[in-house]
Amino acid sequence: MWQRLAWYACGALVLSLLPVLKYSELWSSLARPQKLSLLLVVAAFGAACLLSLLVDRVASWRSAGLTLIRSFAVLSLFLIAAAALSISLPRYLLIPLVMAIAVVVPLAVSPIGLQRLPVVAGAVVAIGLAAYSLNHVHASAGAEQVTRDAYFTTAFYPLKATIREGWIPEPATRGGGMSLLGDRVLLATGDGHLYVIDAPAERGGFKVTELPTLVPLNREEFAKAFGGSARQPKRSRDWHEEGAPKVQTWRFRVADVVTAVDGDNVRIFASHHYWNAQNECVAVRVSELTVPLRNLEQSISSGQWSTLYETTPCVPLKGPNRKRGKNPFKGEEVGGEMLLLEANKLLLTLGDQGFSGIESSQAFSQDTATDYGKTLLIDLVTHERTIFTLGHRNPQGIAQGRDGKLWLTEHGPQGGDELNLLQEHANFGWPNVTYGTEYGATAWPLSAAQNSHADYRQPTTAWVPSIGASDLAVLGDKMFPIWAGNLLVGSLSSRSLYRLAVAEDRVVVQEPIALNKRVREILQLTDGRLLIWSDDAALTTLEPSAGQDGATLFATQCLGCHAVVDGQSHRIGPDLLGVVGRRIGQVQGFDEYSPAMRAQSGAWDAAKLDKFLQQPQAGVPGTSMAFPGIADAEHRQAIIQYLRNPPDAEQRDH
Repeated sequence: MWQRLAWYACGALVLSLLPVLKYSELWSSLARPQKLSLLLVVAAFGAACLLSLLVDRVASWRSAGLTLIRSFAVLSLFLIAAAALSISLPRYLLIPLVMAIAVVVPLAVSPIGLQRLPVVAGAVVAIGLAAYSLNHVHASAGAEQVTRDAYFTTAFYPLKATIREGWIPEPATRGGGMSLLGDRVLLATGDGHLYVIDAPAERGGFKVTELPTLVPLNREEFAKAFGGSARQPKRSRDWHEEGAPKVQTWRFRVADVVTAVDGDNVRIFASHHYWNAQNECVAVRVSELTVPLRNLEQSISSGQWSTLYETTPCVPLKGPNRKRGKNPFKGEEVGGEMLLLEANKLLLTLGDQGFSGIESSQAFSQDTATDYGKTLLIDLVTHERTIFTLGHRNPQGIAQGRDGKLWLTEHGPQGGDELNLLQEHANFGWPNVTYGTEYGATAWPLSAAQNSHADYRQPTTAWVPSIGASDLAVLGDKMFPIWAGNLLVGSLSSRSLYRLAVAEDRVVVQEPIALNKRVREILQLTDGRLLIWSDDAALTTLEPSAGQDGATLFATQCLGCHAVVDGQSHRIGPDLLGVVGRRIGQVQGFDEYSPAMRAQSGAWDAAKLDKFLQQPQAGVPGTSMAFPGIADAEHRQAIIQYLRNPPDAEQRDH
């Protein structure tokens, strides 16, 4: 009897650990629907085990067969109960349950199962406990701090990216914002933690300090109200799979943070969701904290947050005025980007929260009685708000150029992400017009004229398919003078930056820079470098490469006469792809070698290239190459190494 009990206990343990292993959370922190599914699974397995203990007292193959039939009868009753109670059993629980009832329970009363049970049971327990322990340690332990470099080729600047991963603990949800704080940076994560970042040009001086305060968003209270989780799932497919919580509570977030230094004090503004428990609705707030700038790390702990502004109406998640469909809470459509203007004005963007008139009875963006789907101008003295522009879906970035022009990026539906030039009182048309379409369809159902913004303010440009346009920055002339005045747009879905050159208020150049990161925030530091905050909690600084790598040196020293493309794209000089190991003075399609070069014998190797690059006339007397040479030996070696291993065609094209 004890052997069978041990066997069943092991099976129940493994089943109970499955949600923990899947969602990387303790059992007590799981969402209510996940808990109900798990309880039903364990109960079904337990009932089958209990029936076996009461009926099958003698181990035999006949008993095993009867146990199998009875166990599936018990399972069918629990599945009927699940359907009646609207409890969804996801596949990651249902499949192991069927296997446990089909194999574990009958095998336990078979002669083989009883004989080998101690060994098998011990292995099951060890595997289950090891998996749980490893997962719990992985979820709770801080990530190792890693700093690595990457290089990108762009128009006019070879870029060096210094990528820091693990310097910020992984937030419970995406989002957040960055703002300059003198020569430092203030970072707010999506879950409300605040950090001060020192990012000097010297590599060793980078420092992250967590501040002893949190943005006052009540995330845990909101998650608890709907039996959900305050932490986003590890894998994005879990957000939409069968059995996932209907209210995606982990999308409750901080959207942005901005700072204003006023004498010896600093005013910190944070935009974020707020759960109104009394009225059971969600609003967007701008909270404010004023503290002495000196010794910020110590002084901020005694500061008190206050509410500068709160949206109206408060959005219900239940009842006839809710957003319908699978998920009534579109937390990712919060907007929430902020920009401080002169004369004590704060410009705030607000998404439509999913209320477009398709899944809702209201279309917020065109309703001037609501704050959503707008940009609002908030007076920091009187706290009064006025509508600046309307007709927006989900504004993600806002920035002002030196000429005073205001630029805004926003998400469209399936396609139709936009870059907009804001003008007061302008109506950008959402949800009546868009260059995108409904998800899974080929048209936008509310548009009278598809593929048109007729009667509304046109976007400066639109992206079809969508790039997941995120934050926006207008580049100054420090560090990137050739790019001064260009717009830099972040992308979530294509995991890139986009450099936009604008002339006469239209985009004339779009250059993607493939960072391979979901870019959430972009900030230009006081020295001109760019700081990127991405959804993997990485901090990336971008700057022009110092010129010591082979690609940069080749571009500045040799690219005027030579290409490295395919060995045949010749310029004044021959294409140098494959030059290392190639016969000197011979390449297909190039017939302009000097007699001195043609007279050379043998093939180019590292030594001959080094001698030629140092002083061409000494390497090949009589050559027609009018180039003084490269005196620095390390630079020559970097170029030779680049010629040995140039980027392949795909890398060059992207």
